[in-house]
Amino acid sequence: MKKDHVLVPEPSSKFNKVKCHECESEQIVYSHSSTQVICNSCGNVLSKATGSIAQINGKVLEAAE
Repeated sequence: MKKDHVLVPEPSSKFNKVKCHECESEQIVYSHSSTQVICNSCGNVLSKATGSIAQINGKVLEAAE
């Protein structure tokens, strides 16, 4: 029995490069993070856990796939 027609599922989560609103520094954040992520420079909250997709409080520059 061939299984050529069975597709491999791809994850919907990814890593995002986020720019902080206050200090303009860039940091990589996971899109489904389960903890609060703070900026390394100023301590501003960049990502807040909500249960599934995290709420990102900065500008998303690019998404790594």
